[in-house]
Amino acid sequence: MKFNHQEIRIYKDYQTSTGVELFRMYQDNNENWKAEFYNTVATKNNNKDEITIRIRKSKLNSLKNLEMIWLQILDTQVIHLPQWETFQYKLKTIKKEYQIEDGELLSSYSKIAILDGASFYVKIKNDKIENEFMYSNPESYLETYPNVDELLSIKELLTLIRNEFNIFIKH
Repeated sequence: MKFNHQEIRIYKDYQTSTGVELFRMYQDNNENWKAEFYNTVATKNNNKDEITIRIRKSKLNSLKNLEMIWLQILDTQVIHLPQWETFQYKLKTIKKEYQIEDGELLSSYSKIAILDGASFYVKIKNDKIENEFMYSNPESYLETYPNVDELLSIKELLTLIRNEFNIFIKH
């Protein structure tokens, strides 16, 4: 699929399954706004060890004007969000406890690792400005680190998409 001058794609990947979902919203060459949802379904054939993957495409509608939703998407600052690695330092709790180990003074901190949940790969283009990044389980991390602005922005984006198009619903 060709990437348009104004487009966002959000891939939702489940850590514990083979399912991938894609939300795509864009302005076509005729300057019409469109929103689509792609869902992959994997089924195993009973007779063989083969897996069949089907892709379902749905046209999405909203009660709001799609151009207004595009502006709301841009207001989440998604076009400026950094890579996950850039703000990893915010995803730990500094204990402010110090100890000497083998003659070396050490500071301690705690960090969690969330292994299950949903990851999101986002690619966006607004004319000449482009961005793409992947966040692993951002909503789960936000529960533990509620003041991380990058997590708040992706949460705002996902909430907007869920509310307007009734997709990416949490199970």
